[in-house]
Amino acid sequence: MPENHNHPGAEAGHGDSPALAHLRHLVRLTGPSGSEEDVIRAVHHAAAALADHTEVDAFGNVIAIRRAASEGARRVIVAAHMDEVGFRVRQITPTGFLRLEKVGGTDDRILPAQRVWVRTQQGRLMGVIGTKSAHLLTDTDRQRIVPAPELYVDIGARNADEAIGMGVHLGDPVGFVGVLTELGQNTGRYTAHAVDDRAGCAVMLALLERYQDSPPPVTVIFAFTVQEEVGLRGAQAVASAYKADVALALDMTAADDTPELGTCHLQLGAGPAVKVMDFSTMAHPAVRRGLIAAADAGGIAVQHELLRGIGTDAGALQYGSQGIPTGAVSVANRYTHSPVEVVDERDLSGALELLDHFIQRLPDLDLRFVALSDT
Repeated sequence: MPENHNHPGAEAGHGDSPALAHLRHLVRLTGPSGSEEDVIRAVHHAAAALADHTEVDAFGNVIAIRRAASEGARRVIVAAHMDEVGFRVRQITPTGFLRLEKVGGTDDRILPAQRVWVRTQQGRLMGVIGTKSAHLLTDTDRQRIVPAPELYVDIGARNADEAIGMGVHLGDPVGFVGVLTELGQNTGRYTAHAVDDRAGCAVMLALLERYQDSPPPVTVIFAFTVQEEVGLRGAQAVASAYKADVALALDMTAADDTPELGTCHLQLGAGPAVKVMDFSTMAHPAVRRGLIAAADAGGIAVQHELLRGIGTDAGALQYGSQGIPTGAVSVANRYTHSPVEVVDERDLSGALELLDHFIQRLPDLDLRFVALSDT
């Protein structure tokens, strides 16, 4: 059943860029890995009016194809994932509380006292992850991180029958609450949950809009994937089903420009990052060269990402066919996998420009891993 999104703060902001407008809508939805139905509906609805062909595959991936004018043009897959980290209802206790099973990499330190949506077949229920009242804490409590299996969600039910009467069933998805909100005043920096990677989906929809009236020089297969947070599973299905000359993932990456880190390898507002390596992939040198050349040609500031603690759909896409030259464009994101992720609109705009410039130059890009001598 489609969710009711008519709650305060969900309205589009005045003067939103196309990507930000899409992001504002997408972060309102609850879609942990394996439960992306509402996000799939929203993305499919937006993409269907812009693409030559749109489908939802058996896995749940939304595929939107914008064909080049030339029949024999190159093909590129651009992928961003729709799912978010979250939970499933593991148990309904006799007293009406809900125990959770984690879905994806959430941090136990930040979970108590968070608001969450419990998505039932009838709609969403507001709940809170309970935490012991400050007046009741012992010295041991103050030094202890409560492990996820001990956490519970309070939906106001007095007993299990009341919770079940509200429509709760075992396995129902649970996700953080949030709407896209600008930090400070006129900063261009926005916070919400599920920015990872609804922001990537939003940029891809904005890119599709650019090609609405005139086709791109290559056929672009826009893959809005599922289950990235639990093992790049949706992207594996895409890599098996669609042949392409090049593949790109568009995802968030962890900014390290806050006071407790201060290393500033990846900073908000310094431009999108061209991936060099992570634990899931080593960027293909030809694709990386092409992205850097596109950035230079477009006057787009970029960063360079080397981060072993992260993976993206690129890690699955590279195994398509006999191997696809694959790279990734990343956008720095603070406080990843939390309800208060923060992204800079300038980085989203830069990612949009970088992808467009790369696609425009792709027909002539040398995709060889290395140029070999004839002698």
